[in-house]
Amino acid sequence: MKNKYINALSVALWDSDLIATRISLFFGELFWGVMLLWLGDTFSRPTYHVMSLVANEEIWGIIFLISAATQISIVMIEDMHSKFARYFACYNAMLWLFVVWSMLVSVYPPPAAIGGELALALGASWVWLRPYILAEGYKRAGF
Repeated sequence: MKNKYINALSVALWDSDLIATRISLFFGELFWGVMLLWLGDTFSRPTYHVMSLVANEEIWGIIFLISAATQISIVMIEDMHSKFARYFACYNAMLWLFVVWSMLVSVYPPPAAIGGELALALGASWVWLRPYILAEGYKRAGF
């Protein structure tokens, strides 16, 4: 039974295109974009102080919506392994890592609701780094 779970986890992490992760990132980016473009002053809250120093809510909202559209496009046209998809994965990981970092340095203690953003940052980072880890593993294995 233990091997069954280990094999399933191994397949999910190494033998897939991480489509579910990309779709989760799409929804996270879509909802961030919509919420930032919603009428009101989201950035008046201390949690978003660092983000507000970089750009206003509308710019961030547009960034997230463009990112969401790109993310779902990559999934829909099954373009997971092109150079563009890999460059986008790097950009996307940096976006989520910046968002998490900025929220963590803006307030103390960290907001409990940041758990979703942490998971998205980890997922985006995995989408970006996994091909390079696989390539190194193949190289060492002689493939």
